[in-house]
Amino acid sequence: MKENNLNRVIGWSGLLLTSLLSTSALADNIGTSAEELGLSDYRHFVIYPRLDKALKAQKNNDEATAIREFEYIHQQVPDNIPLTLYLAEAYRHFGHDDRARLLLEDQLKRHPGDDRLEHSLAAIPVEVKSVTTVEELLAQQKACDAAPTLRCRSEVGQNALRLAQLPVARAQLNDATFAASPEGKTLRTDLLQRAIYLKQWSQADTLYNEARQQNTLSAAERRQWFDVLLAAQLDDRILALQSQGIFTDPQSYITYATALAYRGEKARLQHYLIENTPLFTTDAQEKSWLYLLSKYSGNPVQALANYTVQFADNRQYVVGATLPVLLKEGQYDAAQKLLATLPANEMLEERYSVSVATRNKAEALRLARLLYQQEPANLTRLDQLTWQLMQNEQSREAADLLLQRYPFQGDARVSQTLMARLASLLESHPYLATPAKVAILSKPLPLAEQRQWQSQLPGIADNCPAIVRLLGDMSPSYDAAAWNRLAKCYRDTLPGVALYAWLQAEQRQPDAWQHRAVAYQAYQVEDYATALAAWQKISLHDMSNEDLLAAANTAQAAGNGAARDRWLQQAEQRGLGNNALYWWLHAQRYIPGQPELALNDLTRSINIAPSANAYVARATIYRQRHNVPAAVSDLRAALELEPNNSNTQAALGYALWDSGDIAQSREMLEQAHKGLPDDPALIRQLAYVNQRLDDMPATQHYARLVIDDIDNQALITPLTPEQNQQRFNFRRLHEEVGRRWTFSFDSSIGLRSGAMSTANNNVGGAAPGKSYRSYRQLEAEYRIGRNMLLEGDLLSVYSRVFADTGENGVMMPVKNPMSGTGLRWKPLRDQIFFLAVEQQLPLNGQNGASDTMLRASASFFNGGKYSDEWHPNGSGWFAQNLYLDAAQYVRQDIQAWTADYRVSWHQKVANGQTIEPYAHVQDNGYRDKGTQGAQLGGVGVRWNIWTGETHYDAWPHKVSLGVEYQHTFKAINQRNGERNNAFLTIGVHW
Repeated sequence: MKENNLNRVIGWSGLLLTSLLSTSALADNIGTSAEELGLSDYRHFVIYPRLDKALKAQKNNDEATAIREFEYIHQQVPDNIPLTLYLAEAYRHFGHDDRARLLLEDQLKRHPGDDRLEHSLAAIPVEVKSVTTVEELLAQQKACDAAPTLRCRSEVGQNALRLAQLPVARAQLNDATFAASPEGKTLRTDLLQRAIYLKQWSQADTLYNEARQQNTLSAAERRQWFDVLLAAQLDDRILALQSQGIFTDPQSYITYATALAYRGEKARLQHYLIENTPLFTTDAQEKSWLYLLSKYSGNPVQALANYTVQFADNRQYVVGATLPVLLKEGQYDAAQKLLATLPANEMLEERYSVSVATRNKAEALRLARLLYQQEPANLTRLDQLTWQLMQNEQSREAADLLLQRYPFQGDARVSQTLMARLASLLESHPYLATPAKVAILSKPLPLAEQRQWQSQLPGIADNCPAIVRLLGDMSPSYDAAAWNRLAKCYRDTLPGVALYAWLQAEQRQPDAWQHRAVAYQAYQVEDYATALAAWQKISLHDMSNEDLLAAANTAQAAGNGAARDRWLQQAEQRGLGNNALYWWLHAQRYIPGQPELALNDLTRSINIAPSANAYVARATIYRQRHNVPAAVSDLRAALELEPNNSNTQAALGYALWDSGDIAQSREMLEQAHKGLPDDPALIRQLAYVNQRLDDMPATQHYARLVIDDIDNQALITPLTPEQNQQRFNFRRLHEEVGRRWTFSFDSSIGLRSGAMSTANNNVGGAAPGKSYRSYRQLEAEYRIGRNMLLEGDLLSVYSRVFADTGENGVMMPVKNPMSGTGLRWKPLRDQIFFLAVEQQLPLNGQNGASDTMLRASASFFNGGKYSDEWHPNGSGWFAQNLYLDAAQYVRQDIQAWTADYRVSWHQKVANGQTIEPYAHVQDNGYRDKGTQGAQLGGVGVRWNIWTGETHYDAWPHKVSLGVEYQHTFKAINQRNGERNNAFLTIGVHW
């Protein structure tokens, strides 16, 4: 019963103790039961109360109680490891790590190697003392020797490495236990690497050797050991180890020999190569050794010859290394013997070299064929074979083979050799250049030098389409000959490009022939400055008679009279006075100052040999002297010689214009326009010519061309005022010639109530000599056409409706309405003068009577810059007009006339708008059984609005609104009080 109670108490106490240690790793690892503590039940019974008390005290941080109880328990059971761990934990819990360390170290002496004790001891933080001097290091070593542990051995060793005291570090490894531990192995590795870093090669060698003896040397360490010995240049050590069977693999032999070569140890290397013949595992290793033999042996040829090749693939290397020397020394017999050791199908290249050197053509050809069969795509093989074919007088076969293989893609140098050979063979055998082969040969190759070579092949050099395909890229690397070929092909089709090609050839070959070619071609494209410069580079000695006259002609075209005269003088000295070109050039000396002398020279030139230039030059002088028929005759003669000369056609067109033959002028000008489509003066003249001929579509067409040309110029530079005015004039012309209908409305409304205007203010009215307050007229005109009755005239029909205010003085002009329909004729092209016949009819059937009116009117001083048309330049313009008008009323036998002179200033206020202040004086008269007249003056201002413009048409419509103050100096049927009046004026032109 008591035992059961005891066990129950112990059980409960165990639960409590477990609860107290639930947060402690020690409780989890040790426990408190008898079994866990390694105690008998009785000993556990005696110890447990004190253990429970100690744990509770530790829990409550009661240091004195906990330490006392744990120490008592340890005294009772000093060898018990779990209870020792409890005491050590208590020491550490209360900050006594040193007492815990001494306790655990003492216990380890009793239980060496116990993992629990070592783990607990290792868990105690150790204060690492800084070691910075050798003295401190030696002191640390002494302390460790007195009480050696793995930790202190490792610390001493690592501190020794840091202070470069490698013997001290090495001494730690004398402790076998430490050396076998992970810490010892780490120190050994670190010591080895430190020795290598400090280049203490003997130390490193010793460590590697010890590892080898201990059978712990890895393959990587073995390689590193060899590298250390090489770096240290410990040659004797290497040789000694190799004699012991170490470092005897083939690669070690090769590496060591290569190191000796790199160091320049020639004597040692030669001895090493003689004394050693490694057994190689690969042909590459043997080839490396053979290279060393051929490069560094005392007698490389002999060394290679005496060497027994281990791999068959290296036999060719041995031969290849020795054969060139034999060939160079002329030992062909020895070379052939050496090659004889190989199979017949090996070393063909070397056999070929020997046969070439011994001039064995047949054998060389045989070998060349074999080599080509093996590598038909190799250009070098093709080069060898074709050359040997030519050497054996088989050129036809060589040419066929080259043509089959063309183009030669590969090595540029060999390709160039083959192309040169093919060109030579084609020269010798032109029949091989069939059209099909030429088509292939003329296909452009990628490189410029290849295309240049192609361009000179037979069948291509004189084939312009092929030349353009080959050289059309104009590579700057082409030589003079290539540029010459290209220039000749472009001479007729693209003369400007041909000139560029000649210039490129001249740069590369600046001789008289090239200068001459540039001169003639530059003259053809009218680049007279370049042509003249080229002629001036040629000495007189190198110039033919034709060249002299061509140079003088070029100087004339370039405007260099001095150069022209020098060459003419030389031509005269050569007796060229009977040459037509000479006299044409001689005539240029007298133009324009002495036309008579020029005419004499030109006549002499024509008498010797009629030329278009001479006829044109003489026609120009005739035209300047107003002898137009003679000019036309000479120009026609020039066209007979050169029917397609556009400049002569244009000159004849202008001359015919001067002569009045407008239709023929247009014909010539249109022919000239085909050859000179961009000549602006010619296009303008065609617009004028077609206007004269009343060809509205053609006139508008050429007017549009002129406008477009001016617009294109505006894209480059701003237009000058003159160009701007020209553009407006041709837009005005475009609109004017296209006009058929014109509608106009004019009205004058008196603003003063009861005041009457002077009589006969409007010629053509229904009641001449009568006074009225206001007047208006609406007219529609249709242009029938030009050149109807006379050349240059204009014929129109028109109809108008007009009315006034009569004598009752009302404001609006609705009285006496009349209609008039008539025919209007403008007989003069360049003058504003009209003749009209009009039938007038009253519209109200009450006032007025029908009558026929004959009318003449004219306007002077209102053209050009003084006109009332819109002016595109400036901020305004001055205008003037003298208007004359006279009428004969047939039935009434009344005459009426008006003369009005007006001056005004148009001030622009917007685009297409002006404010126009003006002043005018007017004289009116009529005769009806007596002559009466009136004079008046007026000042006013008008607002003019132009509208309706398009890109090609200038303003076709105009609206004017104005106010005028008028004073009558002498009146007809007008009271004195009515001599001052004001009017509202309205004008619409549509």
